[in-house]
Amino acid sequence: MPKSLRVTCLLAVSVMCSAIFAKTATAQNYTGAVYVGTDGQTNGLVAYGQKADGTLAFIGEYLSGGAGGRLNTGGPIDPLISAHSVLNVDNRFVLQVNAGSNTVSSFRVNKDFSLTLVSVVPSGGFGPDTIVERDGVVYVANVSSDGVYTGPPDQVGDIDAFELNLGTGHLQEIPGSKRQLLGRPSDLAVGPSGRSLVVSIYNAGSTAISDSAATAELESFAIVRPGFLTPSPVSTITSTQRNNVQERNLPSAIGIAIRELPGHEVVVVTESREFLANGQPASLSQFQTGSVSTFDLNSSGFLRPISLDVPTSSQITTGPTNTSTSSCWISFDKDGQTFWVVSASSSIISSFRFNEDGSVEEIDSRAATGIPVNPAAANPAAGATGFVDVAETGDSNFLYELESGTGKVAIYRIFSPDSPLTLLQQISTGLPQTGGVMGIAFINPADLGEGQ
Repeated sequence: MPKSLRVTCLLAVSVMCSAIFAKTATAQNYTGAVYVGTDGQTNGLVAYGQKADGTLAFIGEYLSGGAGGRLNTGGPIDPLISAHSVLNVDNRFVLQVNAGSNTVSSFRVNKDFSLTLVSVVPSGGFGPDTIVERDGVVYVANVSSDGVYTGPPDQVGDIDAFELNLGTGHLQEIPGSKRQLLGRPSDLAVGPSGRSLVVSIYNAGSTAISDSAATAELESFAIVRPGFLTPSPVSTITSTQRNNVQERNLPSAIGIAIRELPGHEVVVVTESREFLANGQPASLSQFQTGSVSTFDLNSSGFLRPISLDVPTSSQITTGPTNTSTSSCWISFDKDGQTFWVVSASSSIISSFRFNEDGSVEEIDSRAATGIPVNPAAANPAAGATGFVDVAETGDSNFLYELESGTGKVAIYRIFSPDSPLTLLQQISTGLPQTGGVMGIAFINPADLGEGQ
C-alpha cells in the first residue's frame, strides 16, 4: 500500500474511532480528561474521562501514527528520561513525541474528549523527548542531532521549531529554526514573558561529551522572534560542579517550571542525581537523593543561583530504597506557592514551598509512596511502581500520577501540601502492562468550543 494511502487510512480510522467513543463520553458527562502516552512500538494516547469526584473512566485509545521508544538504557521505568513528552495546548490540542520514529503528532480534542489525529511531522532530529508551546509556536527537543550514541551519557541534542495552526492543529516546520545544544535535553520551558527558552540538560558534566557542557545543567536561549532562538545559549549554569569535594552526584536535571515574580522570573528545576561527581554514569545503587534548585532568569536570559541542591529527603543518602532518588517531574499548585516533585526510581512524591524570594523548602518528603526499584535484584525494576510524570487539575484538587512500572494512573486527592496525598483510584484500562508508559496531560473542558 502506498505511504500516502496508509496515512489517509490511519486518519480515517482515527476519525471513525472518535465517533465511536463520542457516544460513551457524552453519556458519562465528564468534567475533564486525562491523556496518557503508551510509548509502545505503536505509539498513541489512552484517554480517560474525569468524573466529578476526580476518578477516571476509560474512553479509548488513539494511535499517533508513530512509534514510541526507549531513550534510556532499556529499562521499563522512565523510558524517555524527560518531562512534557505529552503536552496540552490551550485545552484544544494534545501533542505527543514519537521517540522511535523521530516524529511529533498533534491531536484535536473533541467536545466529548475523544481525539482526532491531525498531523504527524518529522521532529528534525533523533529521539524527540520533550515539547513546549507558546502562542502557536512549538519547540521540540531531540536527544541527538545525528543519531550516533550509545546511551544518555553521550547524547547531544538539538531544538527545532514548528508552527501550530491554532485553528486546525496542523504542525509545520519553521525552516532555519534548528539550534544545537551542549548535551542531552530532558525538558523545555518558555518564561511567562516569552523572552527566553530554557532547556534542562540531563548529562551535563558527563565525561562522554564536551567539557563545555560541564556547567550547563540549564541552557537559556533568548527568543529573537517566534520560532527563532539566539544561535547559542546566552547563559548556562549548574548547581553542582564536576569533581566537587563533597562527592555530590551531578544534577542530572530534568523537569522545569518558570515562575514570574515582580521584575524577574525564576527557573525551578528538578535534579535526579544520576551521574557521579567524576562525570561517570551512576549505577542504581549509586543514585543519590534527588534535589530542587532555583535560578533567577533576567530579561536578557541570564541565569544566576538562588537555592541550590535542596534535597527531596531530610538528608542526602545513596540508593533508591533508602531515599527519594531520580527526582524528575514537577507540578505547581494554582496558588504558585507550593509544588510537587515526583521521584522515579524510589517511587516517592514530595511537596515543596516556593518562597517570595525564589528560594524553595521541602514540606513533606513522603507525601505519597510506592515500591522502589531494587538494585540488588536480578531485575531491579520487577515489582517497582515506577512513578513517572504528573498532571494536576486547574483547581489543584486532584493529582494524576503515571506509574510506568505497573502501567497505571494513580489518582490522588490534594487536601493541603502539608498533608499526605490521598489515593482515590488506580486505573490501567487500555495501558500496556509491560511497563514503559510515558507522558500525561490533563484537559480542562472550560475552553472547549461549541464547534469542537
